[in-house]
Amino acid sequence: MKNNFQTVNLMLVAVLIIFGCKEKLQPPKERLTYIGARTISVPEPSGLDLTFNERGFWTVSDETSKVYKLDNDGNVVNTVNIDGFDIEAVTVVNNTTLAIVLERTREVVLLDTSGNELARKKLNLEGEENSGLEGITYSPKSGHFYLLNEKKPSLLMELNEDLEMIKIDTLTFSKDVSGIHYDETNDILWMLSDEDQLVIKTDINGNLLEKFNITIVQPEGITLDRSGKKLYIVSDNKETLYTYKVN
Repeated sequence: MKNNFQTVNLMLVAVLIIFGCKEKLQPPKERLTYIGARTISVPEPSGLDLTFNERGFWTVSDETSKVYKLDNDGNVVNTVNIDGFDIEAVTVVNNTTLAIVLERTREVVLLDTSGNELARKKLNLEGEENSGLEGITYSPKSGHFYLLNEKKPSLLMELNEDLEMIKIDTLTFSKDVSGIHYDETNDILWMLSDEDQLVIKTDINGNLLEKFNITIVQPEGITLDRSGKKLYIVSDNKETLYTYKVN
């Protein structure tokens, strides 16, 4: 009988050790620590990405129909005129190519950094004009683009290198979605919700991983540096660029 008790006790200890190890292996939840903010001379900025060499930013204005290049301090160093209106997002494809989206016309446009148009694709999306395309990001890993439809419904769309739709998923974790960034290091997506004032982490299929509350009014652009340690958000309403540390 004594041997049986010893066997049971050893089994219990083993189970506790296994579960304890599994618990320790769980990754810690991240935190966003506010670092600072700076106003930028861009009317109603919407969309944000770091330049290819990470020495500045690209953003767009739905008021002026221009793409703006900023230095690291948020100063405008160059502008590019766009054939279209209601530009809502921008992403860097490589050191010479950008991609933008036009909300009301549901178009994706590829252009070089001098403003020459390379390709244009109109997506077959229904819904209210002012609740259309709101975000775009590019994955160097797959060569695919990930786009957001703001709301009614909120959608995550995957396009291939020819701008053909290959996947579409409905998002239900927030009232709307207003910005997106592909995290190459972790192969995940970072999103924004304007109405809920949230930063949202999802997997590549749009499944929720984590939410962070923020106090930024009308956040409409988000990007992360390659180290994965600094997160940047732009406010349309405040015309301000915010910096956070990812802990």
